[in-house]
Formats: sequence, C-alpha cells, structure tokens
Amino acid sequence: MRWVRIAIVGVFVLAAASAALAGTLASPRGAEPAVVSDPPVLSATAEIRRMFMKPGQFAVAVTNGGDAPVRVLSAEVVTESFAPLGVQEFDTEVPPYAAARDLFVQYGDARCPDGTASKADPSSVVLEVATEDRAVHTVTLELSYPNGTLDRLVREACAAEAVAANARVELGELAAAADGTLEGRLNVTPLGEAALDVSEVRGSVLFEIRAEASEPLAGGGVSMPLMFDAHRCDGHVVGDAKHPFGFTAWIVIDGGEPVATPIDVQEDRREALWAMLDARCAERE
Repeated sequence: MRWVRIAIVGVFVLAAASAALAGTLASPRGAEPAVVSDPPVLSATAEIRRMFMKPGQFAVAVTNGGDAPVRVLSAEVVTESFAPLGVQEFDTEVPPYAAARDLFVQYGDARCPDGTASKADPSSVVLEVATEDRAVHTVTLELSYPNGTLDRLVREACAAEAVAANARVELGELAAAADGTLEGRLNVTPLGEAALDVSEVRGSVLFEIRAEASEPLAGGGVSMPLMFDAHRCDGHVVGDAKHPFGFTAWIVIDGGEPVATPIDVQEDRREALWAMLDARCAERE
C-alpha cells in the first residue's frame, strides 16, 4: 500500500503548488493594490427655476470643486419638512469649476406643524456619483439652514393645505364688457365653520386683473367682482409665457394673515381670455 500513500501525497503536493502558482499570477510579487479615488468635492444649493419648474419639485444646483468631471447617478432628498420619496435616478455630468448643474428633484407632501407659519427643517441631499475611474461614491451634501427656498416651498404648500381644508375657491363664468374687457367673479365658499374673505387678487404676465371689494354670499363666504384686461401684447412675451393663467388670490381665514393660493382657470375661461387678449392687442396695434 506504500505506493498508494505516495500517490496521495503527490496529489496534495501538486494541488498546493498549483494554488500557489495561481496566487502568484493573480497577485504578482510587489504589485500595488488597486487605488480607489477619493470622494469628489461637491456642494449644493436649493433653487427655484421658474422657467423650468413643475409642481412638486425644486432644483438642487450641484457645483464640482474638484479637478475632474463626475456623473450624478441618483439623488435623495433627506428632510423632515416633506414626505420622503426615496432615491431618484439621474444621469447628469457635473464638470469641474463650471456653472452649477441642476438636478430637478421631486418632493413629497409638506409637513405643517405650525400651520401656515411652518418653516423648513435642516435638509440635505444624498448623491451617488461616479468618478473618472468608474468608482461610485455616496456623498451627502448639506443644504444651507435656514433655507429661504425650502421655507418658501413649505409656506406655499402649507398655505394651499390650509385653504383646501377651509374653502372652495372658484372663478365664475366670464362675460364681455362694453369696452372689450371681461368681467367675472371669484367665489370663495366655506367648507367648515371658518370665516372667509379675500384681501387681494393678482393677474399674470399677460393678464391684468382689477378687483372690487368683496361681497358676502348667502350661506357664508364671499364673492369678489373682477375685471380682466390684456396686460402685455409683445409677441415674444405672449409666445414665451410659461404661466399665462398664473392668477393668485389672498384668502383670509378667521381674520388671520392672508394666504396666497392659485386660482384654477377652467378651459372655457381660458379660451375667453385668449380671445379677449387677441382682440385687445389688435386694438393697440
């Protein structure tokens, strides 16, 4: 049986030698371990870009303070001020020492512990970024605090929540006046026991709104007479207007501070306003 033992020992020796050779080939003596790049030097601010904004989003403007470009793969807004929406995917290159690159991030429902006086809590954005060596880094960027941009978003969202809980705001039918303008009414009716009023109404870049004193409605609420006229007729202004019907009313709830709320303009009202704008602008040519 001696030859059997010799054969077994030979097999083990051969296997050990093969493993050692494989290890030598995989990690040559003296070779340096793979170098992983340092996390990139980035900073961020919260911005509102009115030309490109959609409801429920703001811009995280990312600046690269390093010496090589990075690519943002995802972003997550971390804050107690809005309901979390998780990781949002991106594919945005941020070059070094150049203008900031905007990431338009979505945010969830606002949290309003102090009602319409609520402000934004400390917030940050967590980015996954790839560097030139294809390494992926997780970078947490603190947003400035206090933050005027996020305060504004919280204030607007909490105001809308307060109005929606207490009032129904409706733009009534529009009718042509003798001078070619349009007349209508803004009706504000209560959804509960709160006393309501309207302190101000503003038009948009294209439409001027003149308001008269509000009048009480039977059963509660108020109605405010409005007159609509063309405000701007410049072709480039009309063509470039992003929010031609961005009308705003300031609603007073139980005698408190007026709360700004957008006015919903139904499609038939929009058509009447466009027709009035065309006619009034033609008169001014």
